[in-house]
Amino acid sequence: MIKPFSILYKSILFALLCALLASCQTATNGAKTPLREGQWYPVTGYVDGDTFKVEVNNERVTVRMLYIDTPETKKANTPVQPFGPEASDYTEKLLAESGEVKLTFDKEMHDKYDRTLAIVELKDGRILNELLLKEGLAQVLIVEPNVKMENVYKQLEQQAKQAGVGLWQNAANQSLSEVPVKEASPTGISIRVDKFAEVVTITNNSDTSYRLDDWKLVSVKGNQTYKFNAVTLPANSHIKVISSNYEPSKPEPGTLHWGESNIWNNNESDPAELYNASNELVAAWEDE
Repeated sequence: MIKPFSILYKSILFALLCALLASCQTATNGAKTPLREGQWYPVTGYVDGDTFKVEVNNERVTVRMLYIDTPETKKANTPVQPFGPEASDYTEKLLAESGEVKLTFDKEMHDKYDRTLAIVELKDGRILNELLLKEGLAQVLIVEPNVKMENVYKQLEQQAKQAGVGLWQNAANQSLSEVPVKEASPTGISIRVDKFAEVVTITNNSDTSYRLDDWKLVSVKGNQTYKFNAVTLPANSHIKVISSNYEPSKPEPGTLHWGESNIWNNNESDPAELYNASNELVAAWEDE
């Protein structure tokens, strides 16, 4: 006869094991073997400039690179686009030289086609997503909520445009694709950062109350983004955004928690920028 205590003990152990496994950041293609961060996977096939395949326990998993989009070469009912073959050849060459890749994930680990979304590190330490942008063989593609590297990737794209490489060789193409940062109409909102305390104070000096839904606070140097959700900034008031892994069950009124720590760079200049839901610059703090 099995004792009730033995059953309870096994149930507790099983629950603890499930919690431990859930805490590890992994990606799965449907019911296939999970992919893990920090592990090297052999490359087994090439699709196009931003998509390829890796092997995981004798299974082939499709990887789609985060934050970028290369010109089409194999999309149904779509002609081969300029620099599409060049992007495909470049990706295949670097992946073949590397042999294996290491993957890093953002909020979502799969797209609607069940492809694993990842930042791709090569054996020499370079990031393939970034190399494609630098060579002008890809454009930035940000699909929320995957915004962790949005700022740095847009800067890399801008550098490629200024250098006139790849897609940006044609002046007409460059002007059509350029999306300059637009400044919002004056709002009376200002921001200030206490980097050592990891606290950002957003002050509304106007007589107008603002809804901050889908607004973004960006650490420029650290390329980190905090997205506001269901937040109101009343007239003539302020709110604080605290960078911390700890979030109290009952946070103080007017206080938000980033959910991550060590956002602000204390050793170098790290400006802050605040954008509204239309991606217009509302306020900036220059860290001089």
